[in-house]
Amino acid sequence: MRKRSQLERVLDSITGASIFVTAQGSHEILYANERVKKMKHSIQPGDICEEVWKCDCKHCPACSMEGEESRTITSYDVPFGKFVDISAVEVMWEDKIPAHVISVCSHAIEKMDQGTELRRMQMQVALSQIYTMVISVNLTKNTYFMVEYVDFDSHCAPISGRYDDLVAAGAASMHPDYRGDFLKKFSRDSLLELYASGENSRYMAHRQMGDDGKYHWTDTHVIRVENPYGDDVMQISLSRNIDERKKMEEQMKTALEAAKRANRAKTDFISRMSHDIRTPINAIMGMSNIASTNLRNPEKVRDCLDKMGLSTRFLLSKINDILDMSKLESGKLAIAEKKFQFRELIQELKEMIFLQTEEKNQKLEISVDDSVAEAYLGDDLRLNQILFNLLSNAVSYTLEGGSISLKAEQISGRGEEAWLRITVADNGIGMSEEFQKVLFEPFEQECATEGRVFEGSGLGLPITRSLVQLMGGTIRFESKRHKGTTFVVELPFKLLKTEEKEEAPEEEYDFSQVFQGQRVLVVEDNEINLEIVQTFLESWNLQVDAAENGLIAVEKFKNSQPGWYQLVLMDIRMPVMDGLTATREIRALDRADAGTVPIMALTANVSPGDSQHAKKIGMNEYLTKPVEMKLLHRKIKEFI
Repeated sequence: MRKRSQLERVLDSITGASIFVTAQGSHEILYANERVKKMKHSIQPGDICEEVWKCDCKHCPACSMEGEESRTITSYDVPFGKFVDISAVEVMWEDKIPAHVISVCSHAIEKMDQGTELRRMQMQVALSQIYTMVISVNLTKNTYFMVEYVDFDSHCAPISGRYDDLVAAGAASMHPDYRGDFLKKFSRDSLLELYASGENSRYMAHRQMGDDGKYHWTDTHVIRVENPYGDDVMQISLSRNIDERKKMEEQMKTALEAAKRANRAKTDFISRMSHDIRTPINAIMGMSNIASTNLRNPEKVRDCLDKMGLSTRFLLSKINDILDMSKLESGKLAIAEKKFQFRELIQELKEMIFLQTEEKNQKLEISVDDSVAEAYLGDDLRLNQILFNLLSNAVSYTLEGGSISLKAEQISGRGEEAWLRITVADNGIGMSEEFQKVLFEPFEQECATEGRVFEGSGLGLPITRSLVQLMGGTIRFESKRHKGTTFVVELPFKLLKTEEKEEAPEEEYDFSQVFQGQRVLVVEDNEINLEIVQTFLESWNLQVDAAENGLIAVEKFKNSQPGWYQLVLMDIRMPVMDGLTATREIRALDRADAGTVPIMALTANVSPGDSQHAKKIGMNEYLTKPVEMKLLHRKIKEFI
């Protein structure tokens, strides 16, 4: 049996404290008295101190001796269930092992003081959940103690010491941009002066180098705290990493700036669109007035009608730009695939653009390389829109007497697919480098500084790029101020098979194929639109009954004989009862023709979702205004 040393016998005789001995360095348990054994039944010599007490060396005087022979701290320790004084004294265990004798005994304060101290400890725990560095500072004595420090980014200072040294160490690891301000704000003299003036806190966000060698955003907040035991000026210093918060702030700032730019662009867009819409409306109203005062001059009336038609098409193109942009952004615009004659498309495009270039005395050159096939499979409507936008821009941004060109060539063709390269160039005013960065952003336009050649919605090029991408192609450009701009578009199309190439050309539509007096119910609340539709239907030998809203239409259909109406043309948005509700009502009637009479929408609602919904509730067809008479005639023939 091992002989007990004199020190062990002395320690055994002390019954008013929990005492244990640990080896320096290894923290191995060398001795534990009976009070400790009663608390920790499994404790054995050889156990590691921090594993027994689960303390991670926090609030342990033996772990923070720093050259002292003894140290005592007061702490609320869960294993003991109360406030205790924990003391550590250096000894030589068995005359050969450097060790610490650690004793734990009750702290001599009143119960009320213990409650206050407990609340302070709870606050400390709560703060440590938010701040990774919590420091208790005595400014009067120029001392500090790290209450919480383990998880902080930078460990540039010891756990305790002189406050001036702590500030110096912090400044040394500070980013140079913040170092001077940090020393000025958090020096001991500055803080004592601050608290003397009646202020109780100071805050600063700064960048500090961490142990990983990188600068991190950190905020430091110092708060004066009451000292119930004396006159020393005490403060608590709180610091934490705010990299994520700063990153989020930057993202929010960027998003805010983007939102502001978008808002300004949309405001400018509304202003431009107001002008662009009023201009053709003014022309239509003016030309109609001129025509009405020149009824005996057929040529003048015809000229007015031509100009009204041109203004109407211009107005419709502006509205279509807005609708196309909306469809593209929502992913609802689909690309068609049908046969089209490429050279015919280019010729029609040339005729449209020629009128614009002629007015400005500009030279227009169009060339199609021999490598280009006569016909392809693809979306000719969207191709036309792309090229028209580019050519219109070229005309608008080129001064009088300038030149514009379009060149088309087939750059590859393998199997069933061919790639076309179309180059549109001008020697106009070009674009600034700044504007080139936002060229394809919706609503953006370069400032108009050289006259009224810059009119437009700011949607043409964004729509063009989106269409090119949707068709699987690419678009690029080069531009220099006062030199001109060149756009290069490359698009894939399917090649026609031999039998498809030999198809006969489509015959011109024949309106002479009239009907046999079938009766059509036209439901339309706008008198002018009703007059237009009724005039065309009657010219095709159809009889027309009119209803100004859905409710009247339902009543007319309900009170008619079965089979009286061979077709219903239904507007959607109407007062009293809309067209969708009227369609449901008609389909629900208890009569033989309620479920079979064709109902065709004729509406200004152009959303694909509207079309699908209308067909689900019982409509047979969905046409949008302004409707082409050829299309309307053909659709009526399909149902009658």
